[in-house]
Amino acid sequence: MTEIHQPNNPLREALRACRGHFLWAGLFSGLINLLYLVPSIFMLQVYDRVVPTRGGATLLVLTLILVVSLGVFALLDAVRMRLLLRASVRLEKMAASNILHRILGTAGATTTQRAQAMRDFDTLRGTLTGPAIIAIFDAPWAPIYIIISYLLHPMIGLLALVASVLLTAVALGSDYATRKGVSDAQDRQTRAYRGQDFSIQSSEVARALGMRDALVMRHMIERAEIVRRQGTIAGTSGIFLAATKFLRLLFQSLALALGAWLAINQSISAGAIFAASLILGRALQPVEQILGALKNVMGARKAYRDLDAFCKLPDVTVPRTQLPSPKGVVEVENLSVTVPGSDRPILSNIGFRIEAGEIVALVGPSGAGKSTLLRVLSGALEASDGEVRIDGARLAEWDREALGRHVGYMPQTPTLFPANVHTNISRFRAFEDEAPDVLDRLVIEAATQAGAHDLILRFPQGYETQLHQREGGGLSAGQRQVVALARALFGHPTVLFLDEPNAHLDVNGESRLMATLVELRKRGATVVLSTHRTGILQAVDKIMLLRDGTIQAFGQRDEFMRSASQMAVQPTPVASSERDAAPDTRVLGPDGGRSNDGERDNNTDEPPAGPDDKRSSQEGGR
Repeated sequence: MTEIHQPNNPLREALRACRGHFLWAGLFSGLINLLYLVPSIFMLQVYDRVVPTRGGATLLVLTLILVVSLGVFALLDAVRMRLLLRASVRLEKMAASNILHRILGTAGATTTQRAQAMRDFDTLRGTLTGPAIIAIFDAPWAPIYIIISYLLHPMIGLLALVASVLLTAVALGSDYATRKGVSDAQDRQTRAYRGQDFSIQSSEVARALGMRDALVMRHMIERAEIVRRQGTIAGTSGIFLAATKFLRLLFQSLALALGAWLAINQSISAGAIFAASLILGRALQPVEQILGALKNVMGARKAYRDLDAFCKLPDVTVPRTQLPSPKGVVEVENLSVTVPGSDRPILSNIGFRIEAGEIVALVGPSGAGKSTLLRVLSGALEASDGEVRIDGARLAEWDREALGRHVGYMPQTPTLFPANVHTNISRFRAFEDEAPDVLDRLVIEAATQAGAHDLILRFPQGYETQLHQREGGGLSAGQRQVVALARALFGHPTVLFLDEPNAHLDVNGESRLMATLVELRKRGATVVLSTHRTGILQAVDKIMLLRDGTIQAFGQRDEFMRSASQMAVQPTPVASSERDAAPDTRVLGPDGGRSNDGERDNNTDEPPAGPDDKRSSQEGGR
């Protein structure tokens, strides 16, 4: 078996790869700072050499030297910025893909970490081309200017040293006074944006239930608190920035005064008066720049710290041994799932085996754990304990992208992405250079098998109908469901996990679904589906009854129906206006309690729904 090598943190690897860019940028920064002395030297020579001698030729030569030096200065500055820009681009090429893979594929990250990771990366990458990084490169040269000031006269050097120490102390004080507040304000702003996004997605519900005023008030209270905290931070940092400007201008003026006093006492020349002021101002400029860009620096530091921690999570891009295409044997051993942050179980010690080509129905009351089990089987959710095996290999041993091409998954609430219908069904395979004619054929085959082809043709632009990020998106629940089913069937998968595939179907739709299951059985596909409606049980081979996260019964359909007919199944009409279905039967729990057809399976016992389980902004629409 190929050894799995865990690569280093991708962020650190990318930064190490950019080290050459930073070293060259540092070298050019040194040359740039040396050329910053040219105007001071020019002024010194004009006052000390040209004016006393009235040397026009000397002035011309000095002017030419000044022009050439400043031209080289501008060129080096442009090259330095280009180097930093290339470092930013290289960072993007080397790290962005891996970070996106972790966002979409790492199960150990929280929703907040996933949502923030790419923003942190962009913050860090943007800092590489901003004024803050320039100030950081220029800061080490401040001592050089202090030494040059000392060469002009020890007292001028002492003044420059005192000024630098005071401005550095102000910068550190500003960082200490605002660090915690900036971090807290950023966290609150992130949560507020997420809450506003969710309210926008759920605006139809808010309007229908008269919640709009309350939601607006809630968001305004959150925004007011953020504005208050940002105002406090701005006020504090503004005081420090004003103090910095005051000190810099004061010390520059004091340098002039000191130089004049020394010139009066014939300790320095007249030209050194102005040179001392310029050099001291240049020595203090990086400190002032850093203080002005302190907010960006602190944001970049926090972004790096959070992103570095995120990049220490398991790398989902690590190459794995390419296993043969799965035949469809599903094994579960001692599987348990608990509610995040607690020990309360959702699934407890689940174990079973499904042979290739079998169709198994999960039944039981709402909250029994059916949706959670399907999420774990499909790999959408990681188990707290135990393991799932496909053809004898643990899910962790499979290349998840390769396995995903052989798996069909339809969550209880279909999640359609903001793209056209064709792209949704094809699982965005067009971005992987799939041949367009082959892709079209597979899409139409999947849609036809799901009974969605004729329906899609009646959409405004057919398969090119664009779906949007909003609740419902113009598609009914049944339309979203058949499109999601077509996506699950795309590519002739070997294993399918379908969560309530008939929940929103009418009689014709359910008949078509049963025919689809028959077709899947003929080609040997393994299917695990959950249902509250018993009509579809006619098309399954085995039935598994779940209750309170445990398996109460599991066996052949006919045997199960005979043994459970008196306590598990009773006829009752489907009373859901959303389904347009004829009377059907519903599965009851062992305690005889009726499970509502439209209820979520995990509304009480299961963990917060992932991206594929909650009614989110990615449910499509026209």
